[in-house]
Amino acid sequence: MFFIPIGTKSTLALKPKLTIGLIATNIIVAIISFPLMIQTEKKCFEVQRERLATELRLLVKDRSHSDDSYEYQNMFIDGSFKNIEKTSDYSELEFELIESMSLLGVTFEDLEDYEEELKGKTEQDFIHRPDGMADDFAEWKRLIAKEEAAFNRNINFSLGLIPSKMGRIHTFFSHLFLHGGIWHLLGNMLFLWVVGCLLEDSWGRIPFLMFYLAGGALAGLAHCLQDTSSVVPLIGASGAIAAAMGAFTIKHFWTKIKFFYFFMFFFRPYWGTFHLPAFVFLPFWFIEQLVMKSLTDFVGGSDVAYLAHIAGYASGVTVALGARITGFEDRFITPRVHKNQVNAGVLKDPRFDKACDMLNDGRTEEAISLFNRIIADRPDDVNTLQDIAIIYKENGLKSEYRKISSRAMKSLMRESRLEEAAELALNSIRVKQCASSIDPQVLLRIGKWLSEQNRAGEAHDIYSHITQNKNSPQVTAKAYIKLAKLLNYDMINPKDALTALKRARSLGLGDEWTERIQELEDAIREEHPEFCGV
Repeated sequence: MFFIPIGTKSTLALKPKLTIGLIATNIIVAIISFPLMIQTEKKCFEVQRERLATELRLLVKDRSHSDDSYEYQNMFIDGSFKNIEKTSDYSELEFELIESMSLLGVTFEDLEDYEEELKGKTEQDFIHRPDGMADDFAEWKRLIAKEEAAFNRNINFSLGLIPSKMGRIHTFFSHLFLHGGIWHLLGNMLFLWVVGCLLEDSWGRIPFLMFYLAGGALAGLAHCLQDTSSVVPLIGASGAIAAAMGAFTIKHFWTKIKFFYFFMFFFRPYWGTFHLPAFVFLPFWFIEQLVMKSLTDFVGGSDVAYLAHIAGYASGVTVALGARITGFEDRFITPRVHKNQVNAGVLKDPRFDKACDMLNDGRTEEAISLFNRIIADRPDDVNTLQDIAIIYKENGLKSEYRKISSRAMKSLMRESRLEEAAELALNSIRVKQCASSIDPQVLLRIGKWLSEQNRAGEAHDIYSHITQNKNSPQVTAKAYIKLAKLLNYDMINPKDALTALKRARSLGLGDEWTERIQELEDAIREEHPEFCGV
């Protein structure tokens, strides 16, 4: 049986672009790094097995020089060294190492101690040895240098956080984007999605990003301080995600986390979803990390950075509690988040209701002035423009309605929200004295779209409105021609179509326009011969 978190039972005000970006970055880095890791790890393994075999040869020769019980020429010992050099993976290598060391009566600690001893020696220490040890030592030194170079080319070692190399400050952040395999990556990204989206929505993108990176760096520091001599790199985003989980526990204490479960019962599969509140699941996860850390300290043998998880979660809880208790969140973070939501059109500007109250109190000029400030702050917020236009219309402010509706219409057209633009245009032309200030080019585009949508009657109203207002002769002529086409081909009314063309001709725009009008008239009369004399 297993269950995994897949989301939360809550809605977001804004799209979690940062969380999606972090997940995408981790995936892109994985796509690039995984093939490189496979390639470099293979080279590291090949060098490492040669170095270990050479190291054991040196150990045997060195001990046999001072202890007659060691006989290097023993064919079993020599054969075991060759077996080490033939291994194809780390499991085989470990098995052959154990076999060789059992023959020699040494332990891994003995081998590590001897390696440290060799690092302090030079070729001069073996120059007079008759057993070829000088050549073996030179080969060992070459393999050590080659092994180090191979590891340095491994992205996990170059960008991972190595406790013995904490001076590489950039690795406190770069290690957060590296992962050891597909399941490591998917597990971390799943937890990041569950807690990251809502935290980003609550704190805003920049504060959440700073918190995420700082939490990951602090978790990495805690991991390093438990053994500053370790050369094993820490990789993965789990420290930063643990910090987010800690903050989530405080910030969204009651939020329900959605889980997917699957289990087999008498060979029959069962699956589904259920919910647990954050205050149940996340503290339980933290306690689990504490228990596992205690067990691994006692038993050993785990490659999971439990202390990084514990420190990350604790730092997240501390930051979230501190931000709440000190009032920092209410004074600095929440107002910024609300402002971003207002700018995105998710929340209504609080000044909007204030301006409406002014109108209701008869303070019209003050209300218009406040509405204008709202528009100036967010000139491209189409929804706000539409809302203000409706308020002006309902309060009989025709001049203001005329201006704002025209502006809103243009913004809607730029965003290709033609349905809304058409609705606003039709409402505008039905208000007396409103259409004269609406850009006729915008109305022409809306009329064309309505015609394409087979909404001939509404397109007719738009074109007719253009012809009835004071526009340039060219615009008026264009509207008459479009109206004539609509009347003839969509509304099957050739008589009125010809009348529209007659009015277009009377504008006297010159030969080019006369030819266009004449060409359309001829086409209509050819299609409807009964109107040839009209």
